[in-house]
This record gives sequence, C-alpha cells and structure tokens, in this order.
Amino acid sequence: MSSENPIKSKEVFSKIRIEIDPDFNGFVPDEFMQNPIEYFEKMGRNIKSGEIKRDKFGRIREDPTAVKEFPVWRDAKGDELQTIAKRVNIKKGKIGESGNPFYEYEIMKIVRSISLPAPRPVAKVEQQGVYLIVMEKVPGINWHENNELELKEKGFSDEDIENLKRQAEIMMVELQQRFEEAGIIRGWKLKDMIFDIDFENKKIRKIIPTDWERTKINIKKLEEYRKRIQG
Repeated sequence: MSSENPIKSKEVFSKIRIEIDPDFNGFVPDEFMQNPIEYFEKMGRNIKSGEIKRDKFGRIREDPTAVKEFPVWRDAKGDELQTIAKRVNIKKGKIGESGNPFYEYEIMKIVRSISLPAPRPVAKVEQQGVYLIVMEKVPGINWHENNELELKEKGFSDEDIENLKRQAEIMMVELQQRFEEAGIIRGWKLKDMIFDIDFENKKIRKIIPTDWERTKINIKKLEEYRKRIQG
C-alpha cells in the first residue's frame, strides 16, 4: 500500500510517501501515517547506547539515535506487532554507493524470499529528504555488555555466557556458508546478530542477522540458488 499525505508545517507543504508491506496493512497507526518522522522522534525509544561516531571526513558512521523501538502496534482484531525503525544514513555502505535509500529494506526482502533469516520488512518512508525503514522486531537480544549483565542476573555464569558465544559462532559460520552459497555477502560479527535464547536450558535456539547496509549481492549466484531451491 502506498500513501502520499500532504501536511502543512509553517506554511510549507511537503509530501510524505509511505509504502506498507501488504502483510501489515491495518497495523500502522494514524499518528505514524500523518507524520512518520515526528512519530519516530517522539514515540521511538533508542535501543542502542553511546555517542554518535564520525569518520575522518566527518561523516556519521554510527548513530545510536537512528534506531528506535516503537510502541506496540495493533490491528482491528487486537493482534500485536512489535517494530523497530531505522533512520537511513544515505551515505553509508552500499546505500551510498547504490543511491538507493531503501537498499537495506530490499535486501531483507530478498533474503526472506529465499528462506534465509532476516527481520520482516514492514514499511518504508520518505519525508522531506529523510528516509525511514520499519521492520518487525525480532525476538531475542543483541550481544552487548549490558546484555551479558542481564544474563548474569538470570543466573548465567561466565562459563555459560562463553558457551553461548561459542554456540553463536558455530551458527554464524553455518549461516555464512548458506548466505554465500546464495550470493549474499555480508559481515559476520556477534554484535550484528539477534540471539534467540532458551534461558531454561542455556542454549541458543537461533540467530538472526541485522544491519544490511554493507551487504553485497551476486545476482548470478542468487538466481542459480533460487532455481535450486524451487526445484
């Protein structure tokens, strides 16, 4: 579904372009549709800590204020949708090289179309030269120091945590092989994964990659892979 909403701000009219994945029609609240950037800033909660980091040319490389968790969205039946939104850095990675602000969004759709793990894309937005992508929140935790403290509060020892890391590294190697077989090349670091943990048994059920702005696609290998999995 596409939408163009004219809004007035200080006598300046600007168009808002929103495209919603059909699976999520009915979940997106009116407040977001009317002014997505304002909604992002006022209703979103930062999920990363730290300061903005720039490269030697002054370009933003890491911005913890650019990724936010939204309040739970509900449809008319009361079904819930948890989402994460990201303000796109149009100069970063393959986004800047391609000139496509929705590069990450499209990569996630490609990955999911061949049954490899990625968050489900929900919506993409353009408003006054600012771009947002919205995706479904993946259950689990990021691997950061504060999450290790959280695990210790749940009774995990240092040995338990190291064991989880070893499990994750094995899973990452397996995933990397599957992705590269499909012609999808990306970095593989613990910090770029979401971990679905079985807390009772202290095991990782699965890992889901995030952060796709540097991902490269080998189109020939991707098409060959599609043909193989489709029989």
